[in-house]
Amino acid sequence: MKSVIQPSLFVIAVVLNSVSVLAVQNDPPEQVLELPECDIYLFDVVEEKNLISIVNGRNVTQRVGYDNQPWFTPNGKTFLFTANYQPDRTDVYEFDLATAEIRQLTDSSDQEYSPQVSKDNQTLSFVTDGETANQSIWSSDREGKNLKWVLKNLGEREPVGYYAWNRSTEQILFWSRYGFSLQLVDLQNNSARYITGDAIPVSPQIIPGTDNFSFVHRQGNGEVWIKELNPTTFSIRPLVMIEGENHHYAWTPNGSILMAQGAKLKQWSPGSKWEAVADFTELGMQSPTRVAISPDGKKLAVVAVEGKPGR
Repeated sequence: MKSVIQPSLFVIAVVLNSVSVLAVQNDPPEQVLELPECDIYLFDVVEEKNLISIVNGRNVTQRVGYDNQPWFTPNGKTFLFTANYQPDRTDVYEFDLATAEIRQLTDSSDQEYSPQVSKDNQTLSFVTDGETANQSIWSSDREGKNLKWVLKNLGEREPVGYYAWNRSTEQILFWSRYGFSLQLVDLQNNSARYITGDAIPVSPQIIPGTDNFSFVHRQGNGEVWIKELNPTTFSIRPLVMIEGENHHYAWTPNGSILMAQGAKLKQWSPGSKWEAVADFTELGMQSPTRVAISPDGKKLAVVAVEGKPGR
């Protein structure tokens, strides 16, 4: 059953769920997914002279469990994310920036990851991982109904890990979970094309103001680069080398790239170098990884592990 979750009820919900599981003596133990502990922090973004700063940071999913993969909806009023409120699976949830309410959107026995939504904010898409899912991209309405296999007409059974879906061109660039490769799918022509191997397991992105994709690639010399793919000519152009261990990133609306490295938020713009623009230490954020920015560039979501402030 779907529900609307208030942040103040997180701990209570966890305790009640634990009690109910323990009370059923004859049922076999549930499978517990081995997922990292992480939360999603939300910041206000201030931009001055093409450099950003972040203020008013707060942990908006503060609980024990996995809260990850934030993705802002087109109107910027909410973001989707993946969470394991039940220990045996992940579902798609939505955080409302105005009310701080969290609403459950999918409710299945499988695992859903990498949620996105269509331009009209009505059709969800996500990677489903389960016995009958073929580990592929699926879609549904906001009530979790009308479930469809997006790649069915292609018979595409390559296991999808991450993807970017350009709703304007109906093209999808996806990262193959076991192949560490990228494929470009054209839904209008029911075609798929191999792009490259040695791709890093990071969500591809659509570069703002274009129909081009970006992705992360490990070169033969060991360097890891963010690169640009033109889906018409299939040409690939290197953009910037990643300096650090974290490979997750996000594009700002004005064409800069943000990523977390250690305790720092770093920014890159074409023609410049990586520059540290913020520090997560004061909030006690540990091991920040994923970042997502709202379509208007005013909100930033960061995935991290909660620690003690200032350490």
